[in-house]
Amino acid sequence: MRTKVLSALTAATALTGIITTGVAHAATVTYTTEYDAPIDRTAPYAGFGYTDIIDAPLSIQKFDTSLGTLDSVTINFIGNLRGDAGFENTSPQASTATVDLSGVLKLKLPDGTSIFESNPQQFYSYDVTSYDGITDYGGTSGKTQQALTASQSDTKTYIDSNSLQTFTGSNKLDLLFSTTAKSTVSGSGNIFSYVTTYANSSIQVTYDYKQPTKVPESSAILGLGLVATICLWSQRKRSLSKA
Repeated sequence: MRTKVLSALTAATALTGIITTGVAHAATVTYTTEYDAPIDRTAPYAGFGYTDIIDAPLSIQKFDTSLGTLDSVTINFIGNLRGDAGFENTSPQASTATVDLSGVLKLKLPDGTSIFESNPQQFYSYDVTSYDGITDYGGTSGKTQQALTASQSDTKTYIDSNSLQTFTGSNKLDLLFSTTAKSTVSGSGNIFSYVTTYANSSIQVTYDYKQPTKVPESSAILGLGLVATICLWSQRKRSLSKA
């Protein structure tokens, strides 16, 4: 009889682990990409392209629904500028020249909807003497400055169903990156100047979703009930035998 009870217990215990159902828990997956300037548009700095001609897709992987149910999409955007500037003070008086390195960097969805419009900006000021007689963007009355930098970052999160649908699928999504230069050189007196602006960007996309996990279903409870019933039946039978 003891052997039969143990066999029944084993069978009932096995039953509790056979049938399971899904309960969700939070998970995330992240993808990154950056602007890669074409060779014919490459600036003197790796990864940067000339502003005003950048109009390029940044491709990111869409969310795969086999992972679970998408709850939100968070995009982190970093826009970077670099610039080269030169200026010469031709005035008979000393002057201060200011380089305003700035631009507009835009990121849009494929349908043209704006995600970010970033405006990185950085000011650089230089004191120069009165005209030294040579227009060479050097000496005491002029300067040549390279690798000036400006950057700006931004974050945006989508939770509405239409946006989540845009970021869902098995293929990639092309976000449009474009730039416009706004850099200038200014100062008192008569200043000859030039400034060239370059740009790049990177994005990080994080998908927050619910991932199903396995937990015992109601059949497991039935299995445990069967175990309890067998134990009570066995105990009752032994009591009757003793009587």
